[in-house]
Amino acid sequence: MDRHLSTARAPTINTYGFLWSHRADDAVRLLLQEGYREFELMLQPPHLSLDPQSPEGQAIRSMVDDGAIVLHSLNMPSLDTNLASAMPEMRAYSIEMFVRQIRLAGALGARNLVIAPGRVSPLFPAPAELLRQWLADALDVLLPVAREEGIVLALENLPIAALPRATDLLGFLECLGSPSNLGICYDAANAHYVAEDPLEGLLLLRNHLQIIHFSDTRRDRWRHDVIGEGEIGFQRICDLLDELGWEGPLVIEIISRASDPLEAITRSHSALANGRHGFGLHA
Repeated sequence: MDRHLSTARAPTINTYGFLWSHRADDAVRLLLQEGYREFELMLQPPHLSLDPQSPEGQAIRSMVDDGAIVLHSLNMPSLDTNLASAMPEMRAYSIEMFVRQIRLAGALGARNLVIAPGRVSPLFPAPAELLRQWLADALDVLLPVAREEGIVLALENLPIAALPRATDLLGFLECLGSPSNLGICYDAANAHYVAEDPLEGLLLLRNHLQIIHFSDTRRDRWRHDVIGEGEIGFQRICDLLDELGWEGPLVIEIISRASDPLEAITRSHSALANGRHGFGLHA
């Protein structure tokens, strides 16, 4: 398959696999050589720092301004912050960190910021009403900042977070009145891992989708594997997205320990394209 041929759908590439091996701008340059030009960047040093004046930040902004790339979103790994912590000090710290992420997204020319809706204890989580109130309080601060920067916040369905399922996310959005700059990053692997059918989740959230993440996993292991190495039926998902007329970013987000990041991404892309999912690159 020639990935440089124009077909119906151009993938967005998440740089998670390059987190410890490449600076963000170097990873983007490597991917540009393969014909990819739409990106979601992971926000974590040494890959990408919070400083918009960092060398990698300035290089990314230059590529956005030149039209070399489209920067759909930034995404910070969820282990260092917690908007749903019982500790008010941790919530305050996390809000500050997300404000800085929003400002960076604006400075780099991104369109969205993926938001991890807190983390919860698997042994004895806080009551749902408390978790939702803490998240709502945080978003009261974050949404006006995002509006200033022209950024849409995208809550992700993380298994370890306070809103792991589509019904949780939808209920929360409706309680907030569905703000115009708050949407959903729906991750197919995360959904499958918590025994949610991604088709049902996508249908439920179809009016709020901002970003969709693709990777493969099993239900007995939470992974973001090369597509085709897990249990997810991507043909059904892509058929549904075609029916819905989805035109937003479809993000290939692979974390592979068995191969180098570029090879894992291109294998995943090939699996989608060979499965007649309409994936390709704009000429």
